[in-house]
Amino acid sequence: MRVAVVGLGRVARHVHLPLLAKLDRWFAVTALCDSQPGYADEVAREFGLPGTGIFRDTRSLFDGGEFDAVLLLTSGSHARLAAEALRHGYPVFCEKPLGHTVEEAALVAEADANGIGRLMLGYMKQYDPAVTAALAALDPKAVRHIDVNVLHPPERFPATDWVPAAAAPAAPAGPRVHWEYRVLLDSACHDLALIRLLAGVPELEVDAATSWGARDGEPGSLEFSGPLPHGRYTVRWHFLPDYPEYEERVRVHTEHGTSDLAFANPYFFGADSGFERELLAFHSLVTAGTAPLSGPAEGVADIRTGLKVLAALGKPA
Repeated sequence: MRVAVVGLGRVARHVHLPLLAKLDRWFAVTALCDSQPGYADEVAREFGLPGTGIFRDTRSLFDGGEFDAVLLLTSGSHARLAAEALRHGYPVFCEKPLGHTVEEAALVAEADANGIGRLMLGYMKQYDPAVTAALAALDPKAVRHIDVNVLHPPERFPATDWVPAAAAPAAPAGPRVHWEYRVLLDSACHDLALIRLLAGVPELEVDAATSWGARDGEPGSLEFSGPLPHGRYTVRWHFLPDYPEYEERVRVHTEHGTSDLAFANPYFFGADSGFERELLAFHSLVTAGTAPLSGPAEGVADIRTGLKVLAALGKPA
């Protein structure tokens, strides 16, 4: 399956491009697109992709063709680019978040007007082997409580000779002015996706939330909780500037026992990772029509959950 990769930052270079090269039975990268001058040419040389189409903007990329599907790995909201790709007829693998508002995300549903489900959200933890095993043994009706704890220092990536160009941060607007909302859409959305999957619900409700500890432009600690059909969930997310390494633990307590899922720094991963499995799931979506674990409807649900957290915090959207 020929793919175009849009956005060639850290995650693309450290995660998706190496995995696409490894999974060459299933994928061939035939187009690269990034707005930074020289990035696409540099990546083509780095990953040994001679003859790959090089593009600086998505308009020329989508008009140029020569690929079957799009991996949308840019930062920020993906709604406009995802809708553009869908209107051109391309299936889309889309990094989170789908959008910053429900209205933005609605652009994607409008672009996929036939409802054939051609977009997959990049929630790799849903495809983690440990999560797959837990799901096989779990009866959602027996879930009493799902307890999530995230200890999040600044992001750390494997060392390389490449230094990314500094990008000017976009000015936050609307609900994005609240650091809690940015945390939800940029990081804790993975936990929302896990809870939805493990509890077998399409969307999470929120009836309590609190936050504290933010300073100097950095996020602090965020805690929120709500009901599940047969129990409750709780998420505690902490940004800890001097913490030694990322830690995440998801504990699913049922009437029969506890499933304990642990996740380390996601950018240091071995064989058969959630990242690898989600790419293979995208291949299955494009070639066989297999529905992904999260698509546009789930992306919109997670945006709505973020807005519910703001409401529980007493912060206007």
